[in-house]
Amino acid sequence: MRHNGGVSAPADLTYRVGGNVGRRARRSGFWFNPVIWSLLAATATWLVVIGRQIPCRPTADGFPNAFLRLCYSDIPILYLGRGISTGAGFYTEVPLEYPVLIGYFMAAARAVTGILGGHVSPEATFDQQVAASQIFFQVTAVALFVCFLVTVVVHLQLGGPPRAWDALLIAASPVVMANALINWDLLAVMLTALGLLAWQRRNPVIAGGILGLAFAAKFYPILVLVAITLLCVRAGRHRVIGQVWLAALLAWSVVNLPIMVAAWDGWSQFWTKNADRGADLGSIWYVLGLVGLPVPAVSAIAFVCMAAGGIALIWLVLKAPRRPRLGQVALLLLVVFLVFNKVYSPQYALWLLPLVVLARPKLFDVSVWTAGEIVYFVSIWGFLHGALGPGKNAEWAYWVAVMLRIFAQLWFALRVVEDIMKPWEDPVRQPMVDDPIGGVLNHAPDAGWVALLEASRARRTPVP
Repeated sequence: MRHNGGVSAPADLTYRVGGNVGRRARRSGFWFNPVIWSLLAATATWLVVIGRQIPCRPTADGFPNAFLRLCYSDIPILYLGRGISTGAGFYTEVPLEYPVLIGYFMAAARAVTGILGGHVSPEATFDQQVAASQIFFQVTAVALFVCFLVTVVVHLQLGGPPRAWDALLIAASPVVMANALINWDLLAVMLTALGLLAWQRRNPVIAGGILGLAFAAKFYPILVLVAITLLCVRAGRHRVIGQVWLAALLAWSVVNLPIMVAAWDGWSQFWTKNADRGADLGSIWYVLGLVGLPVPAVSAIAFVCMAAGGIALIWLVLKAPRRPRLGQVALLLLVVFLVFNKVYSPQYALWLLPLVVLARPKLFDVSVWTAGEIVYFVSIWGFLHGALGPGKNAEWAYWVAVMLRIFAQLWFALRVVEDIMKPWEDPVRQPMVDDPIGGVLNHAPDAGWVALLEASRARRTPVP
């Protein structure tokens, strides 16, 4: 490949270190296949996840200290503590503070547990329940591994061939190694990725339906729908907005209505518990309480802060010289939500990871964000164990870890904002690339009123 006044994209790295790729160089086959390497990395990552859980298996001496061993998981704990082990009905008899799709997921895992020999019955002894909880955990781990693999495969396709290697930032992420089996979050992560893939392939109805299902598993996917809405407003695609939201509402209703009718109190527990809870672990509000500065009416103040951040983001989307990419807007919305939320559990990092990679797939930037998450992951278990808890000499370490995590996220978000305001420096955009996952908005013109605003702004700007 000959150098003619510039460096082609495939040869950019080799040119920097000594020249273009030679005509005899081979850039295909096993060693250059991002699919193979991403799947191998994902498998290795999951082996680390499973290996980390081994010290938490119950023994004849009882249950190990999961906080001390950094291997805590809600999955077997809730199986034993919420009546799941008795075979009672989810939401009707078993109280769950989870959206219904998580409940369905748990019900399926319990059914498989029974098939594999787990004693799921009100007559089960405590030892039988403990043994069944381990089968339940293993079944769930396999199912979540499938969710993780699907997520990686989807992200191999989201950026197209030029950005397929970005999937490695997810497949080999320490964030997954640390948080994958704390809870059932990877189900929502997978569905959100599938929704983005459908959107990329210009299927707004299918995308809306899948994101509606994702919203039935966790709250945060609704922010992706909001991001799509904001970008469609700037592009004047109002019909698409209606298609996406109608499909999302229908899909959400299909899985929620049966439980709403059969067990309203059980169904509403997710909403009421989150509305009524105060400042909790991981949030800036919780840290302020620990240092002696409790925030009154924290729910209202958190909502006001989120609303203010949302308004600022709307201004950014409309002000940007070029319509932002979907990954950028979704990431910024989620950062605003998490930074001001009343609780910020360590596994919420899994929500951010795919959007972090879509928004700014630069190794250094992703590494800085990852470091903040890992520091918090270690500190939260030290805090719950008591080593960093109130009254201890090292209690300040937990406060610092929370703030460091938030600082890393805000720093990353500011880097994304800089890309939005300087789209010609965006690492994802190239001369012929607008938004790889933009779907119907990729290379679409802005609405006429946006051009009028730009013209009006230009007339008011004094000429030097």
